[in-house]
Amino acid sequence: MKIQNTNLLPKIVSRRDALNAELSKIKPRFLGRFTKLAIISAILPTLLGYYPNFGFPPIKQSVIHAQVQEQKGEIIANSFSKPLALPHPGYLSTKFSTYHPGIDIAAGLGMPIRPILDGEIVRVGRDLFGLGNFVEVLHENGFKSKYAHMGKIYVKTGDKITQENILGEVGMTGHTSGPHTHLEITHNGNYVNPQAILPEIPAMKQSPPQLP
Repeated sequence: MKIQNTNLLPKIVSRRDALNAELSKIKPRFLGRFTKLAIISAILPTLLGYYPNFGFPPIKQSVIHAQVQEQKGEIIANSFSKPLALPHPGYLSTKFSTYHPGIDIAAGLGMPIRPILDGEIVRVGRDLFGLGNFVEVLHENGFKSKYAHMGKIYVKTGDKITQENILGEVGMTGHTSGPHTHLEITHNGNYVNPQAILPEIPAMKQSPPQLP
């Protein structure tokens, strides 16, 4: 009985070529309209200078906020063992609002930033949603302060600091159009308007109109 040796290689190559031809006809699927819209909606606020706050409602409205607005002197006397201080000299460029849970204090690039009160460093890092380099300090009686857009940071988590210590320098990290410090203050997790408990901050100077 004569046995024929059949060469299977040409058939395998032929099938492989046919499979490759079929795969080449498959076009990659692009993102759907809904996915594109979701991505744009997430990125656009940061490009416009807003800082997302993932909570509902956007910012917790607390009793302490209302009390501070009406009884500034009493809150300071009862809550803090010493007067609060500004982190550095400067001008108020952005006020506290529902979608901006803090204030912006414009200042020169590289100006030293000091804590508003003695405390302990509880967080040091970089915010990916616009605030850049930041430091968070825990103060007495459940108060915290957060300093953002910093150019340099001189402290680390766990450090005990006083109002005389320097946390870092004013910078332009994150989304910002100019050097300033974004300052947030919370009490037991609820946002407080820093203007209500800090010394007065002068408003940003406006350039006088030019005559034609």
